[in-house]
Amino acid sequence: MNISIYYEKCDTQKVIKELTYNIGNVGYELKKFNDNRQDIDIAESTYNDAKYIRREMQLNNEELYFLYIYINLFSNDKKELFYNIDKVEGILQSRGLQIKRANFRQEQLFLSCLPLLENNKDLKNVGKRNILTNGLICTYPFMSSSIFDDEGIYIGNNMYNNSIVLIDRYNTDKYKNANMCIFGTSGAGKSYYTKAIILRNVLLGIEQYVIDPEREYIELANNLNGTIIKLGTTSENFINVFDIRKESIEENEHGYLATKIGKLIGFFNLIFGELNEEEKAVLEEKIIEVYKLKNITFNDNSLYKNNKFKTTTDMPILEDFYNILNEEKTKKFKIKLIPFIKGSLKFFNNYTNIELNNKLIIADVYELGEDNMKYGMYLFVELFWDKIKVNRNIKKSIYLDEIWRLIGVTSNKDVAKFIYKIFKTIRKYGGSSVAITQDISDLFSLDNGAYGKSILNNSSIKTFFSLEEENIKLLSQYSNISEKEKLEIKSLRRGECLTFVGDEHILINVEVSEYEKQLIENKNFNN
Repeated sequence: MNISIYYEKCDTQKVIKELTYNIGNVGYELKKFNDNRQDIDIAESTYNDAKYIRREMQLNNEELYFLYIYINLFSNDKKELFYNIDKVEGILQSRGLQIKRANFRQEQLFLSCLPLLENNKDLKNVGKRNILTNGLICTYPFMSSSIFDDEGIYIGNNMYNNSIVLIDRYNTDKYKNANMCIFGTSGAGKSYYTKAIILRNVLLGIEQYVIDPEREYIELANNLNGTIIKLGTTSENFINVFDIRKESIEENEHGYLATKIGKLIGFFNLIFGELNEEEKAVLEEKIIEVYKLKNITFNDNSLYKNNKFKTTTDMPILEDFYNILNEEKTKKFKIKLIPFIKGSLKFFNNYTNIELNNKLIIADVYELGEDNMKYGMYLFVELFWDKIKVNRNIKKSIYLDEIWRLIGVTSNKDVAKFIYKIFKTIRKYGGSSVAITQDISDLFSLDNGAYGKSILNNSSIKTFFSLEEENIKLLSQYSNISEKEKLEIKSLRRGECLTFVGDEHILINVEVSEYEKQLIENKNFNN
């Protein structure tokens, strides 16, 4: 079936003049003949329609068009052809549309359906319908919105019109930031979608750092020659929680130690539980003391040795901090630190030996287990955040999979504030934060959902894969999802998503090539 739609603009002044003349004539006849006229209902309807069209054209700047819609059905089988004609006619009539068969004008209609821009005059007189601009918009065949950024990466196809969707989230002229939120149930396709984005950004030379709690990105990293950093009992990678890095504050700014204290309070909050103001003050006192043992003070010059910024071996480690917690008021802190110094988590008690020289780095925290994963995630986020701030002119991304662990009820406000700060300020460093989760309820569980909502609102691109009804209801409280879109999210199949890009809401079928599929899935892919 081919469909051709023609639009023919009418002369506005001429139309208004003719409408005014006809309105006067019909109005006079309605008054003269009143109810004795047999076609009084039709005359009144025509009279009111004419007045409506004139009002819209005069007051609302509407234009009048003639609309022509031609449908050309074809088949190799005559019986099938007539069956399809009857079927299409039935569908159109059931929706209140008037139709006419082009008997003895089939050739003209066929030619009008070819891309020749030829609206045959034999068809025009019987096929035209008038329509105002507002109604004309609804007849445009590509009425579903789409995104086609010139320098964007391919995301997939618009499910309504099959147009390709290209998004350049680093386009600061178009989007307020490059942040993304990706939500979906397990198996809906969110991780596959994320991997496709990572793969395509690698081709553009974008620096990417991924927090991987479930070991979902290892194969992709291996196939792309990325760096995998594993933190756990069997790992030889270590991060010193007390590291102060030169890039932790911007050039010409001050306050290395003060900045670090805030981050450490957040980390110890994860270990010790929610701290009150008195406990935070005690911890801060001890943090200052342990840095003083290494000749590091609030004077930024104390971070330099022989005109070079101090390295990890010049910093205290957890054991140094543990050893000064000898007072009665710090006893409970010392007890909770025992696993980190002498027990199963003692790999946290080491100097940093990680190099971040690759453009794709995967932080594997799977070995930490459910209860301890948040500690590793926090350390990696801080490490990556300092790396992101090094050069504002380089595009980079940080992916926080299962972000609910850092801003949900199992976390704390200090950590959540730090994550929110990243989403709020990463734009000025040329960066993008990507929040990924399947646990919507946990995402909005801390402080009545304040941090989850803030991160959602600070993401220009929001992608929703299939979700359970309960999660959809919760999500609708924090985002402008329509009733129709709620039904769409619930019925999405694997690999389909509803994406909000600025003000555009698009249903997308995520597509990857066979070669990309091998890179994402194949464990033994030959580089």
